[in-house]
Amino acid sequence: MKKLLDLILSGAPLAIVGGLAYAGIFIKPQPQGSAVEQPVFERGEGYYGVSVLDQGKAWVVGSNGKIAVTEDGGASWQKQATPSRAALQDVAAWDDQHAVAVGNDGIVLITVDAGRSWQSVDAPKSEVANKLLRVKALPGGTAWAVGEAGMVMRSTDFGRSWTRVGGDEDVGWNDIVATGGRIWLVGEFGNVKVSGDDGVSWRAIETPVETSLMGLAFKDAENGVTVGLGGVVLTTRDGGQSWEQQQTPSSEHLFSVLWEGSRWIAAGASGVILVGGDEGRRWKETRLSELDRNWYTGLARQGDKYFFSGSQVAVVGATAL
Repeated sequence: MKKLLDLILSGAPLAIVGGLAYAGIFIKPQPQGSAVEQPVFERGEGYYGVSVLDQGKAWVVGSNGKIAVTEDGGASWQKQATPSRAALQDVAAWDDQHAVAVGNDGIVLITVDAGRSWQSVDAPKSEVANKLLRVKALPGGTAWAVGEAGMVMRSTDFGRSWTRVGGDEDVGWNDIVATGGRIWLVGEFGNVKVSGDDGVSWRAIETPVETSLMGLAFKDAENGVTVGLGGVVLTTRDGGQSWEQQQTPSSEHLFSVLWEGSRWIAAGASGVILVGGDEGRRWKETRLSELDRNWYTGLARQGDKYFFSGSQVAVVGATAL
């Protein structure tokens, strides 16, 4: 009996190993529970540009080639697949089907099907630097984009093809606005330029600052505001022929500005939001919340809501500011 017991025990390890091998090959584990869905907005990401349309639709674009869309005024968001990992700096939409996004490495993406698909298109490149910083969509399929090394380029076919306007310059253009039949540029070192012939020729406009100007908006053909680093705010009341610096309550960098029908809104670093009166002479500082220290580079209004894009995407009621 003892010999029989010893024989059985001596074979036990082999039986166990064999059983485990059988289980590993033929027994498949059944999944338990459901997969955790990855959030649309993740910690550490930046969303640099925002474009809004009517009926609640808006796009935001940002780091790692990411694009997100909302159809319900920001209540919910969905990711859209893109063919690039390059950071996207800005987005502009003509309608709910056609939009264009631009960013690092001269990347230009367009959609013609509401963002169900985005495709990369060829665009002019510089031998110096190729970050595209802002893009604006105009009626009829026209778009303008600006960026580093003096890049200014134009499309007339919903972003499918692009033509460079002018050559390399030792200045980066940070924003572009079309108003009153003119195209305006603002950029590094306090530079402002204007063209009245679709970029064939440009005229430099003197400003009282040498800091970088980051955002530009016009109330009408005569009245405009540009904002920049160090809390700089400049206003014009003569169609941009002269610019006057205004006193502001903050020295935080300002990246974007908007005329929203009755007042000016500027967004910037450390959660700072500036609200200015009709003439842009008096400004007050506020935040989306008391403890907000996020930075915001994109700003748009949709009905009774403001959309902010930056180190977070925020949607707030117009009466919140």
